[in-house]
Amino acid sequence: MPLDTYALVSLTDFRQYLGLTTTGDDTLLERCIERATAVCESYCGRKFKSRDYVEWRDTEGQNRVALKQSPVTFVKFVGVAWEHVITVGGTTSTDAALSVTVTEESVKLYRMTSAGAETTTTLTFATYPMTSSMATAINATAGFTGTLVKNTPSRRLRRLAGADLINETQHLDAPVDALFEYQLDDATGILYGPTLRAYRALLVEYTAGYSTIPYDVAQACLMIASRLYKGRTRDEGIQSESLGGYSYTLRGTAEIDADAKALLDPYKRVR
Repeated sequence: MPLDTYALVSLTDFRQYLGLTTTGDDTLLERCIERATAVCESYCGRKFKSRDYVEWRDTEGQNRVALKQSPVTFVKFVGVAWEHVITVGGTTSTDAALSVTVTEESVKLYRMTSAGAETTTTLTFATYPMTSSMATAINATAGFTGTLVKNTPSRRLRRLAGADLINETQHLDAPVDALFEYQLDDATGILYGPTLRAYRALLVEYTAGYSTIPYDVAQACLMIASRLYKGRTRDEGIQSESLGGYSYTLRGTAEIDADAKALLDPYKRVR
């Protein structure tokens, strides 16, 4: 498998850091980089490499909303005023269970027939990017009906968990109006404005992260990845060792991680 797109350092940089000139351990090195990336991002509570996000936030009574990712480099849409955009129903009253779920990446259709046969159909936003195509795909799924009400990007659909279709039809909602009266602190990813409190929730489509990873973040990732790579052959119970007249003390992994964390501390997500 190739190195993950959002890894914080390259395989070439990691090889150079370790002083390796061969490629025999490349797969292991890539997995160490990916695990180290996960450690860095988990510790900081954020993603580092630039990518797109669709984020739903409750705003009732607030004039400040902190987005989950920063720095924000581009805001595509701040949506309010929910409307029905797709109506979903069932084609038969004999099914034992029928439901629709909307996740961050897809619409999921669950069906259990009267005979107990279960099926789950996943319709991704990547495959059906507009609600017009999503409604058509729902309608083409056995046991379900899908009717378009308004065409809008499918990724803007409000999240929904297991909404029952046996007893009633369900409406998939999305924001249809754009909010313009707000201020944005790009560095922290915080939206400000008195108009925010007028709405119960809003959707923000935005791009955040670094196109070039800061040197200190990359260094922390290299340090953690190196510890993971070298630690696979080390007995963690040994803290010091003597060889003839020469003795040495091994640094603990906690101390190594403390050095990496010191580099990462300025990037921790604070809200």
